[in-house]
Amino acid sequence: MPAFLEDQGAMLAHDGARLGLSVWKPDHADAAGHVIVGIHGMNNYAGEFRLAAPEWAKAGIPVYAYDQRGFGRSVQRGHWAGDELMREDLRTAVALARAAHPAAKLTVVAISMGAAVAITAFASPSPPDADRLILSGPGLRGWGALNPLFASTLWLGARFAPAMVVRPPEMAKPKMTDNDAFLALQDADPLHAQRNRIDQLAGAVSLMERAHEQARRLPPALPVLAAYGARDAVVPETGLRRTAPHLPRHVRTVYYPAGYHVLLSDLQRANVIADYAAFIRDPAGPLPSGAGEWPFR
Repeated sequence: MPAFLEDQGAMLAHDGARLGLSVWKPDHADAAGHVIVGIHGMNNYAGEFRLAAPEWAKAGIPVYAYDQRGFGRSVQRGHWAGDELMREDLRTAVALARAAHPAAKLTVVAISMGAAVAITAFASPSPPDADRLILSGPGLRGWGALNPLFASTLWLGARFAPAMVVRPPEMAKPKMTDNDAFLALQDADPLHAQRNRIDQLAGAVSLMERAHEQARRLPPALPVLAAYGARDAVVPETGLRRTAPHLPRHVRTVYYPAGYHVLLSDLQRANVIADYAAFIRDPAGPLPSGAGEWPFR
C-alpha cells in the first residue's frame, strides 16, 4: 500500500517502489489549514526545498517533498523512469498528504522539471487531488525551444548511444542561482546528480515538450501561479515566450527581475517564499513582493 514512512525518509509508491521523502513540520498547525507537496527539478531531490520548506513550516505549513524516480534516494537512480510513472508518483504523494491532512488546502509546489511533471499531471484526465499549483521556474524547454544543433545531437545520441553518460564542462554550466553558498552545498551533496545518461536528458526534454503542448489544458478551477526569474539561464525566456500564449487566462504569473532559475534558493528568496505562502492562503490576493506579471505574456 502507498505510504509516507517518515521515520525512514521514504515514500512507498503505488507499485511498491521506494522513493526518498523529506518532511518539514511546524510546531503549530496553520490556522487556515494548508499543506505543501514539493516536487524537485532535474538532477536534484527533495533537498532542493531545504531553504524554503523550513520557512513555510515556521509559518505553520507542513511540507512533504519526495525524490522523483531516477533521482536522489529513489529507485532507478540515473535512469529515466518515464513520464507516466512520474505523474503517478505525484498523484500518490498528493493522495497521501491529503489523507494525512483531510481538512487542509493542498498546494503542489513544483520546481523546473518537476513543474513539467505537474503540468502534464494536472492537464491529464486524472489530475492530482490538489487545491493549488505553483510552478517555480517551470521547465518549458522542450524540443521546440532548443538550439537546433543541440536538439539534433541529443536526438541522435538518444537513438544510437542512449546509455552514454555525459557531464557538462564547468564553463558550459548555466548559473542556477546567485546563492554561491547553496551551490557549494549542492555540489558537495552526493544526492545531487552531476552527470546524466543521454536517454535521461532526452526523456526530460520530451517531458518538457509535452508540458508546453498540454499547458492549455490546466483545469480552470485550479488556481495556478507560474513564477520566473529574469536571470534564468537554464530555461531561457524563449521557452516561456513559446508557452505563454497557451496558458489559460486563470493562470497567474509573477516575474522576478533579480531571480535566477532556482528561485527558492536565490539571495532574494525571502520575497519568493513569502509570495508563494500568500498565494497558498489567498490565490486571488496581492503578492507581498509587489512583483509584476511576465512582461512577455
